[in-house]
Amino acid sequence: MALLDVENLTLGFYSEKNKKWSKVLNDVNFSLYENEFLGIVGESGSGKTILANSILNLIPKQGKIVSGSILFKDRDILKLTEDQIRKVRGKDIAIIFQDPMSSLHPLLTVKDQIVETLQAHRLIKKSDAVEIAMNLLRDVKIDRPELVLNKYPFMLSGGIRQRVMIAISISCGPEIVIADEPTTALDVTVQRDILALIKGFKKNLNFSLMLVSHDLGVIWENTDRVVVMYCGRIMESGKTEDVLRNPLHPYTFGLLSSIPRKTGKKLEILKGIRGSIPSLHDFPEHICPFLPRCDFATEKCNRPLLLEQVDRDRFVACFNKGAFK
Repeated sequence: MALLDVENLTLGFYSEKNKKWSKVLNDVNFSLYENEFLGIVGESGSGKTILANSILNLIPKQGKIVSGSILFKDRDILKLTEDQIRKVRGKDIAIIFQDPMSSLHPLLTVKDQIVETLQAHRLIKKSDAVEIAMNLLRDVKIDRPELVLNKYPFMLSGGIRQRVMIAISISCGPEIVIADEPTTALDVTVQRDILALIKGFKKNLNFSLMLVSHDLGVIWENTDRVVVMYCGRIMESGKTEDVLRNPLHPYTFGLLSSIPRKTGKKLEILKGIRGSIPSLHDFPEHICPFLPRCDFATEKCNRPLLLEQVDRDRFVACFNKGAFK
């Protein structure tokens, strides 16, 4: 049974400049199961982050849910009041935001921010919350946590800030943690440590993890299943090994072809994907959004397209599945 079900989710943004609504997410469907590691992958601008934020109803003012539901243990998050959703955020579903440089409140110390989260969801004294906060900083491998606890975010490096964010996310024992590109703007060695830390907590605390990333290598090494997104739609989904070893959608194939590979002493020439992702206002609503960039398109690709199940846990939105092989 799924812990989280996103069903037919469509989200629109209103543009004051163009005086019209544009669909940022278009009929998105996927599930997250207990103790699963799910990857969400795609180019920048494909809708990954807004999808992650939608799960906790963190939608900008100009955004609006057009249709669909987000069921957490059969309870539709989108129908909750603001007070009800606040009880879910952090306690049942936690999020590690994309940019560690701006995710923490600049005017509050690390102690204040962790303690505030603990006291919002757990009936404990402040002194007990401070002690738990100290232990959490030790758990995320921060040296001299007693010093970091009383510092402001601007006094800390990006790597330490992200460790603090991880500490906050696990502080109330959530059932789901959403990690939205948690290694953005961090050094390569720090990225590796942060990912190892998140993966270790997932194993020890038994929560389900949704990792948003544009790095296929990270997705390949860490996730059980993957969802490939483009222009706010799911192009392909399934078990990570199946999708990345045997892609059926030209977009997934193009992403994989863009990864540098070394053959002998030489690097292969990258094929890449021609063109670029269109602006939000040019996202097509019914036909395949990848059509203008696809090298394998045929006349039937101009017809309305739906995500089709091709195997037990494999879904593809393409009329020419695997045509590039």
